[in-house]
Amino acid sequence: MSPLATLKPGKRGLHFCLFFAVWLGIMAVAFEWLRPQLAGLYMYPISYVAVQLLNLAGVDARLGETLLAAGVCELAVRDIVYLVTFECTGIFALFMCLAAVLAYPASVVHRIKGVVLAVPAFIVYSTLRLLVMGMVARFAPAQIELFHVYIMVLVNIGFVMLVWMYWLKEVVLSARGERD
Repeated sequence: MSPLATLKPGKRGLHFCLFFAVWLGIMAVAFEWLRPQLAGLYMYPISYVAVQLLNLAGVDARLGETLLAAGVCELAVRDIVYLVTFECTGIFALFMCLAAVLAYPASVVHRIKGVVLAVPAFIVYSTLRLLVMGMVARFAPAQIELFHVYIMVLVNIGFVMLVWMYWLKEVVLSARGERD
């Protein structure tokens, strides 16, 4: 039996929130420490693939990497240039999802499965997110702010919940025999 299972239901939630905050803190420190490497290993490849997909879709897109050392890529679609930052690649939403997986009272194996599920899912999601923003720049440039500031933020939250809840239901609860 898990040590958390012996706690009262209200305490379990408090423990989850505490561990969630601790994991977010660890990821924030690691992010700052690894920021230059993450620009080259996470942000640039996602931006590059999004530009290639935009070009395959017939949208003239270019990727500039002159600001990569500063943690920014330049994604140009026609005369609109996006400064792609880590926020644009969904990395902070990924951190929230990973923190939720790691904070949940599950076995180490289930947590590893959650990480293995979340990271590739977010790479694909982040690439598609940039692809959508490129399409908006090409076909509805007047709607860029609406999509960037409002819609994509809500989609981030929804995607975090979708991945976490999928992991919870399909991996953790199904292993415990608690699945619907």
